[in-house]
Amino acid sequence: MVQVSKTIVFLAAFALCISMVSAFGVAPLHHKLKSLAERKSCFSLKPALRLPTYGAASLFKMAAPTANLAQEFNQEHKIARLKYLEEQAIADLKHAVDNYENPVFTTALIAGDDVILHLIHKAGLLGKIKIIFVDTFHLFPETHEFLEQVEKHYDFKAEMFKAEGCETTEDFHEKYGDDLFLEDVEEYDRVAKVEPLLRSLKALKTKLWINGRRRDQGFERAAMPVWEKDKMQPLCYWTFEDCWDYINEYAVPYHPLHDDGYPSLGDLHSTLRVDREKWFQYGMERAGRFQNMQNADGSAKTECGIHTTATSIGDESE
Repeated sequence: MVQVSKTIVFLAAFALCISMVSAFGVAPLHHKLKSLAERKSCFSLKPALRLPTYGAASLFKMAAPTANLAQEFNQEHKIARLKYLEEQAIADLKHAVDNYENPVFTTALIAGDDVILHLIHKAGLLGKIKIIFVDTFHLFPETHEFLEQVEKHYDFKAEMFKAEGCETTEDFHEKYGDDLFLEDVEEYDRVAKVEPLLRSLKALKTKLWINGRRRDQGFERAAMPVWEKDKMQPLCYWTFEDCWDYINEYAVPYHPLHDDGYPSLGDLHSTLRVDREKWFQYGMERAGRFQNMQNADGSAKTECGIHTTATSIGDESE
């Protein structure tokens, strides 16, 4: 009789376990059995099922796909951003051609300018937007070599402008001396950069000056809009990192001295390398420019005068 009673109790308990598995899954059953065992019931049952455990190795295996997904999602965001920026810039360039007479683009062949040149070509506007290049006679030799390369690559010829009355470096030195940039930097900027630039705008009868200035280049440009009276900055809201993401994504030709540590290129005598880890920090693109140079008022020089003196097409402020 006792044996029959134990058998009946065992079968009842087993039926209860089966119903719990069906209703709640394995985990509740495990806890229930454990509870029964701890109370040392008459059956002295041990859990027959072991729950899965997750050690460090298992967690690492789970994390790897997650990290890969994060990289994929970030790449998708970057590509989407570049496409949006490209669409906006090309739209602005087309507005320039459709709404202004003889638009021009002035290039120094630095990274952002290389992007704009690529966009003008991609939009089929090279024949409608003239490309201006000012030779100061103090540029890096690689800059002249790179200009020839992009002219061949995009099949165009830049409009070259130089200091008035000078065709060679020797002409410039004979007229202004060898060290004008040291003796009078304001006068150097005027004769080597500002005057040739203004003369180019007049000579080409332009009503719109397209240039590569951006808001992230420093506080002097931080509030600059895309469109001004007679200037347009198609990359205004781009960052320096955006420029390089675009260059790398679309294989845009860029100045070889960028690979030598120069984030920006100007005159050889006033341009230095910058630690590559600092390139994408705010305003650091131009940190190597105008080194050890001051304005007439003694303040640190941050502009060459082209965008501060030439305030409007056809004008030169005093």
